Amino acid sequence: MTEQTTEQAAASPGAPAWRSLWTKIRHNSLVGAITVFVLGVVSLGAWGMSSPTGSEPDSDFHLASIWCTTAGPGSPCDMEERRNRKMVPTALIEARCFSQDQTASAACQPLMTTADDRETMTNRLNIVESKANYPSGFFLSYNQFAGSNVDTSVFAMRMIGATLFVGLNVLLWWFLPGRLKAPLAWAWMGTLIPLGMFIIPSTNPSSWSLIGVGSAWVALLGYLESKDYRKWILGGMFLVFVLLAVASRTDATLFAIATAGLALFVTDAPFRQLVKRLWIPAVGAVLAAGWLFIQGGAIGVLTAGLGGDGEPFDWKLLWANFIEVPGLWMGAFGIWPWGSLGWLDTPMPQIVAFLSFGVFVALLGTGITGSTWRVRATTFVVFAMMWVYPLFILQQAGFLVGAGFQSRYGLPLLVVLLGIAVLRSEGAKPLIEKFSQRAWIAGALAVANSFALHHNLRRYVTGLDERGFNLDAGREWWWFGLRESALTPMTVWVIGSLAFAAVAWIVVVYATRTSEHGRHLATDETAPEPVGADQSSALAR
Repeated sequence: MTEQTTEQAAASPGAPAWRSLWTKIRHNSLVGAITVFVLGVVSLGAWGMSSPTGSEPDSDFHLASIWCTTAGPGSPCDMEERRNRKMVPTALIEARCFSQDQTASAACQPLMTTADDRETMTNRLNIVESKANYPSGFFLSYNQFAGSNVDTSVFAMRMIGATLFVGLNVLLWWFLPGRLKAPLAWAWMGTLIPLGMFIIPSTNPSSWSLIGVGSAWVALLGYLESKDYRKWILGGMFLVFVLLAVASRTDATLFAIATAGLALFVTDAPFRQLVKRLWIPAVGAVLAAGWLFIQGGAIGVLTAGLGGDGEPFDWKLLWANFIEVPGLWMGAFGIWPWGSLGWLDTPMPQIVAFLSFGVFVALLGTGITGSTWRVRATTFVVFAMMWVYPLFILQQAGFLVGAGFQSRYGLPLLVVLLGIAVLRSEGAKPLIEKFSQRAWIAGALAVANSFALHHNLRRYVTGLDERGFNLDAGREWWWFGLRESALTPMTVWVIGSLAFAAVAWIVVVYATRTSEHGRHLATDETAPEPVGADQSSALAR
């Protein structure tokens, strides 16, 4: 059956409604973009619901910083100095009562409110007026949504992160030149599961770090290579992504500057056009670098412990960490031992690691094999950054791999690594041409996400000492306002799994296929590779 015949069948009066809708999604760019946006937010929203308040790593620090960074009259936080400690709402600290014990459900949590006058003394929060360890932008932004009901506020913040990620990247994909659409799609689809799906809808600053660094480089490439009004939109989006990185973490600021510089090396823009447009990346670099010197404590976070104690260099520590650093990269895919979610207390089923890491390796190998020398060289530099940066941090702190540096810190560079590796010149063949291969990849990602989401729900609903498929059986914890509703853990799992599966199918099977003119193709799934039947799809225009 040809593509035209399929469309005619879908348009016939007796055709099922789902077939007509699917045809619109595949062949109408606006419908496709809206569909991916809605389903993407739903799938990440399911991950946001899969774990309670306090499940993010270092949540006691980050929640206290969100609620208390700008503490003033009427605030639930008492910022009076008490031996370098502050009084903050107890709920923000005790929310993590289940951490470090994977058999404990979240049923141990107290009443999650800041309006009951309970306070706990802590020194774990980011104070703007003094030497802050983190940029204040992330905390100040989410502080606007902090209310007396902690659970409701946290879920709203998680949905903001999910919406920011999906909305900005769908918009970015819409305006990118043809050759850059597939790299954006592959970069994210090949690195999100499971750590990215957990971190993006969270109250951890690594959420914005990942969003900002992961997409800034490709937005800059789009700005440099576009020839019409889109260049201004893409230039503005590049600055937005840099701003998110700057507002989140100090290392994300450095990553954004470094990866933007590398993007200049792999652009296909004519030299004259490149020189004329350098002012926007220059503005981004100046703003990011300026923040490092203005923000209190920023440089100290990176250089603490350097050259001050006179101790001899520890070569044994360097060697031990050098051969263990790859474990931190693989942790992003759920591979043991550093691939656990939450407070590193939620180990992922190995089927998740097998499928997600397998897809990443396949894409990376295929991308490098058919790339230009500039792409290979840039990929090598990013790879080196991923190795050297953890070594530097661990060496200066005197830690072995597993302490002081987590997989989420390097995840943004992993996204950039894959995105650059799969870059192709305009008019080149698609990275993966066969429909069946793209379908297998979409299926593998959908299965990996579904198992990871189910396991993360199990961790907090009953604890991992309980087993079984039905998450509703023997339930110990669920969100307070939903305990008697139809939106049960099993319902969240089913909705989240189906939503992500649909996104993976649309993006991987259709949005990553490019024609000789750099435009995406839609292929009839009932006849995967008919000779001469390929036609340009409006989905990726």
